Amino acid sequence: MIDKLCLVSFSNNADHQNVIYSMYKALKETIDVYTLGIINPKSTIATFEEHNIYCHCPERPGIGRRTFRIDILIALANKIKKEKITHLYFESQHIWNAALMALCPQCQKIVAVHDVIPHDGNKAMALSNFITCQMADRIVLRNRMYKDELAKQYNVAERKIHCLDPWRSLASYTKPQYSGVFLYFGRIRKYKGLDNFIKIVASTPEIFYRVVGEPDEESKVIVNQLKQYSNVTVIDREVSDQEMIEEFEKADWLVLPYATATQSGVIVDACLHARPVIAFNVGAISEQIIEGYNGHLVAENDVSEFVSTIKKVNSYTQNELDYYSQNAYQFAKERYSASAAADEFMQIIFDVK
Repeated sequence: MIDKLCLVSFSNNADHQNVIYSMYKALKETIDVYTLGIINPKSTIATFEEHNIYCHCPERPGIGRRTFRIDILIALANKIKKEKITHLYFESQHIWNAALMALCPQCQKIVAVHDVIPHDGNKAMALSNFITCQMADRIVLRNRMYKDELAKQYNVAERKIHCLDPWRSLASYTKPQYSGVFLYFGRIRKYKGLDNFIKIVASTPEIFYRVVGEPDEESKVIVNQLKQYSNVTVIDREVSDQEMIEEFEKADWLVLPYATATQSGVIVDACLHARPVIAFNVGAISEQIIEGYNGHLVAENDVSEFVSTIKKVNSYTQNELDYYSQNAYQFAKERYSASAAADEFMQIIFDVK
């Protein structure tokens, strides 16, 4: 039987979609590869070819008849069987994953785990991770630091776990505009260090910040406080892929004052767009930032050092900023591009020793 791979993401998140479509493009000349995603994807690189399967999927499905939609899942399982797909790779966690895995016993299943311990203590997400990890033949972990923790938390053999950096499509290199703008980007959540960030902003009135992302209810109070600062521009909504590109092009640096993290997809996006990063050294962030190369790491929760680092890099010459920008892009090219990850990804998928 010829091996056929289907890359699956039921997520409405453009980054997760970018992962499956960028890898599809990297592999389609080499193997028989399919994608399975939601209708009207947000990713600008989504393709609509014969092997790209799309379905209606509730944004936040529960287990009720109107949201779980076992009829759609059965139809998808029949399509997978008809196409003789042998391997299913699930990029993003979703309540439909386990059901589709159960409906496709003939397939090898590989699941990605981004956060071993959900940041916000989401018990449903932790349970979903546990169930799919139990059902999976292999697991792709997006960092190296938490491999032992994953094996322990989800009671899986370490031999099933493979560590592989997240990837995206590689953008063209964009030279910094020397704007003096520092970008805080992504979903705005309390665990992403909002309390410390507002202290940083208050201590650097001479620095210009752009805060871009959709806040949850808990974060809106601090976001409204940030709007009161004359040196802060806030765009408190989800932005499109094109808007994301424009935001990174406007900025010189990305700032990540996270209170907790495993790995960060925003760092991946920053490096792909040639922007260096300043971040607290929490979780596995040190796997993504090399001090003095593609950014700076600050001791956890040390607001004073974070402020000093921002002031220091704001005084860099254009040549110094170019050095960090070019390094960030090279780091992404080697670590975060789908083409760079393709060979190792295929070895994991097809269990090549």
